[in-house]
Amino acid sequence: MKYQDTIEQAESKLQKTLVFLKQHRLAASPINYSVAYEYASGENDDIVNCINKDINDGCIIDSFLMEELYRQFILSSDESSEKVVQHASSIINSTQRHTQKAQRDSGHYANILDEGLLLLNDSDPESSKLVIEKLIKATTYAKKTQQMLFKALQQAQTKSNELQQQIDDLHANRQLDALTGLYNRSVMSQTVDMWVNNDTKNIAALAINLDHFKQFNDNYGMTIGNVILSKVAQKVKSYVSDSGLPVRLAGEEFLVLIPDANPVTAKEIAEKVRVGVEKLQFINAKNKERLPKITVSIGVTEYCEKIGLDGTIQKATSALRMAKATGRNRVYTD
Repeated sequence: MKYQDTIEQAESKLQKTLVFLKQHRLAASPINYSVAYEYASGENDDIVNCINKDINDGCIIDSFLMEELYRQFILSSDESSEKVVQHASSIINSTQRHTQKAQRDSGHYANILDEGLLLLNDSDPESSKLVIEKLIKATTYAKKTQQMLFKALQQAQTKSNELQQQIDDLHANRQLDALTGLYNRSVMSQTVDMWVNNDTKNIAALAINLDHFKQFNDNYGMTIGNVILSKVAQKVKSYVSDSGLPVRLAGEEFLVLIPDANPVTAKEIAEKVRVGVEKLQFINAKNKERLPKITVSIGVTEYCEKIGLDGTIQKATSALRMAKATGRNRVYTD
């Protein structure tokens, strides 16, 4: 965040930032403040558009969302990215050095060759012999230089493969929620677009929310709460085939998108998820205390291209609210 604001402009943005944080009941943590300031400044279009959209859709602006926005649109150069850049720079510099040396040596060899050919004289065998010896020596050196270049290029290729793996890993990590290992919001749209473009039918959407999780966090603390959240997320993920997409949608809310799943199949999967989570048992590692059972409520719907992904999520969330309203720990299909 680099601004050239006057004192008056900075104070105005500060006031807007504080109002935003208070309005959405957000703590003035560094991450929340950074994102709120970007929003108040109006200069980060990505953050402004995302927050405005969530506000218009009636979504809760919570710390989880703020962390997602911070990671996606502010934290553009983290430690992993810097390592990748340094690795790439090292490969390029090394290859350039060896290539430039090989070019110089090749030019030098060509000059020696041209000069030697001109000095060859059938009438002067001794002189010609010296010229030939010089040419042989130059050829041997040129061959050695080429071998060194070939070896350097092989090493560069190996490092390039390693670099590509680092880039792939970095890209994959930026698609995943750090706490749960589920995909984040940024992956949803492109995945659904791909499915739709490939004429995928019956895309099921399951909105999943942990029951009474705020109360659980209040009783046992966010550290234990985060462990529970991660374990539940992995259980949810285990019931989704490789083709499905489990997403952390909000704090304790997940969304699972499953292609080629009709309503009956989607409800069956949702019920397996519900029962599987209910069977989980948690023990406090510090005092060996058995923690209360965790249950989930699930809303099931089907993707509708007419209302798009956002509309489908709203439908699934509405079904989820019905599952909550009718007793929790149950599946409700719209």
